[in-house]
Amino acid sequence: MAQHTDQTFGRDLIIDSLRKTYTGADHAVFSGYSLNLPGGALCAIVGVSGVGKTTLLNCVAALDTWDSGTISVGGEPVPRNNPLQGALYRRRMVGMAFQWPHLLPEFTVLENMEMPLRIDGTLGEAESAWCKQLLNLVGLEDLMDRLPSQISGGQAARAGLARALVRRPAVWLLDEPTGNLDPETAIEVFQVLRTLHKELRPTTLLVTHNPTLADGCGMAERL
Repeated sequence: MAQHTDQTFGRDLIIDSLRKTYTGADHAVFSGYSLNLPGGALCAIVGVSGVGKTTLLNCVAALDTWDSGTISVGGEPVPRNNPLQGALYRRRMVGMAFQWPHLLPEFTVLENMEMPLRIDGTLGEAESAWCKQLLNLVGLEDLMDRLPSQISGGQAARAGLARALVRRPAVWLLDEPTGNLDPETAIEVFQVLRTLHKELRPTTLLVTHNPTLADGCGMAERL
């Protein structure tokens, strides 16, 4: 693993009295939900299927709207019902990783890491070096020139976690990032996740069904 990066990404995440109901539904997905995370915290969101864990992440990411209540990151309100402002907010503030890393098969691991910056038009030598540093942090420095088909599922999951941090987001949102892995590999990837969090300190929400992973976060919220 690389030496400490001296980077600190996280900002306070405050969710206040959030209510969300889907159109035509009889009951709210959640009602009056509040959460106050200091910058750099790591919190697991746990609960049975259908209670709104992923919906909550999508609201924090401004990918979904909500009925009432507020969400703020670093004192800045998260946009609601404004797709353009939501997209700009995500670009500046949010990194997301999912159960499937969705690496582009025709590009190398490094090129997949660089892709968000290439799309932004901000990829230069310094940012390419940053991508390589992140791959070093997750133990993929020797695999950066391989295609996704040439690495394991666990290695792909590590790349997906790291790619979500290339823009140095204030909030790192992880939706079952180990959900498609066998238990042993899931633990290994979770340890990498914790290494990234310790080094970079983004404010992190991890949705998981795995109680072992939730316990390893040190902070857990049940929906």
